Amino acid sequence: MPKLRLRDFKVRDFMSREVVTGTADEPVSELLPRMHSHDIHEIPILDRKKLVGLVAMRAISRRKAPPDTKAKTLLESAPEASPDLGLAEAAELLLSSGHRSLPIGEKGKLVGILSRTDIIRALAGSEEIAGLTVDEVMTPQPQCVSSEETVVQARTVMADLGERAVPVVDPHRRLVGVVGIKDIADLFLRPKGRPRELGGDKEAVKVTVGSVMRPPVSVPPGSPLPKALDLMVKHNISTMIVEADREPVGIITSLDLVELAARFRAREGLLVQISGLEEQSDVYDAMYDIIQKAMRRVSGLVTPRVLNLHVVQYKAEGDKSKWSLRARFATDHEMHHLKHFDWDLFKALDGLLDQLEARIKEQKDLRVSARKRHHGS
Repeated sequence: MPKLRLRDFKVRDFMSREVVTGTADEPVSELLPRMHSHDIHEIPILDRKKLVGLVAMRAISRRKAPPDTKAKTLLESAPEASPDLGLAEAAELLLSSGHRSLPIGEKGKLVGILSRTDIIRALAGSEEIAGLTVDEVMTPQPQCVSSEETVVQARTVMADLGERAVPVVDPHRRLVGVVGIKDIADLFLRPKGRPRELGGDKEAVKVTVGSVMRPPVSVPPGSPLPKALDLMVKHNISTMIVEADREPVGIITSLDLVELAARFRAREGLLVQISGLEEQSDVYDAMYDIIQKAMRRVSGLVTPRVLNLHVVQYKAEGDKSKWSLRARFATDHEMHHLKHFDWDLFKALDGLLDQLEARIKEQKDLRVSARKRHHGS
């Protein structure tokens, strides 16, 4: 049976119709156990059967919300999509919203929810990825945590990377597990179901990663991408490790795969997603201007599709801050991974984009040289 193209799929073909919800006046102590038991990171909040937003596990953790915090104080706005929306368009909407799931509405009612896992299931059976390998999608040389580090240290690493899970290694950098935000959040669930405050670092500071990590699911380099996606769906995981000689050499996350799906949308222009600046939204416009100028310079060499940029601010002594930028840049045919540091945010962004432009030009020169050698022979 021939595979279908992703652009032929609709949201209603893959969305879940059984939606776990909460109400605006429910406390965190009731929401977290429900999220845990259903293995979800976000929960739609209803007020008189009307969707008013989402509450995310990351928001509870970031704000160190006490157990009696009401859902309405943690609400994040959420776009509501139609069941007839194309799946590639839905993937782009997921990216721009910054959420892991997308509420689906019809005739004023919540009729379903589309998660990153649903996108992965669709990708696994699509024509577009049939010839791809994990090497073409993975982030190489992933940052890891040691099984002997504390969960507080692991949480800091995940926040700096903008990731929800990281590989765990032993002192010889051999892969021994994976730890994620959800594994750490589980520490704060009391036996009777009442969560402790997620900011309880005093209790967590002595808990090692090795005591909460999960067994890793991995594939070797060169593996077909559809096979890796099937494994992710089968094991219900959001992070796949690419492993060679017992060492993690790459990582594929559900966010990477949603970005991949968004690349297949028939549209003009670049989709830009910036994370890590939730409290400094005033600098977005200036960053977008810098990015658009750089994209105009490279658009004659490649077709820009998606730029995912994660920003981390490290406070130093006095008023100075150091900025760390990590980026994934996708074209129709390639994925580039870059990082850059500077004491000035905009200089850091300029440096990263200069790096990207130089790399694209270098690869073009290599392709031209290869063609000349081929024709010369």
